[in-house]
Amino acid sequence: KLNELDTEGVKPLIYMTSGENVWREDVVKQEISVEDGLKNSNKHNKQFFFVPKIIEK
Repeated sequence: KLNELDTEGVKPLIYMTSGENVWREDVVKQEISVEDGLKNSNKHNKQFFFVPKIIEK
């Protein structure tokens, strides 16, 4: 059925969206406390998570 449509002068699309970023204002808000966040990690130093090393020298 697509071959039945008149597509003369219609530019082909590369992407289905316009490709433009939609900017919004950054809003800082605290969702959970640091303590509550660290409760979900078994390796931390009371301030930061420890994660496995993924980059070698």
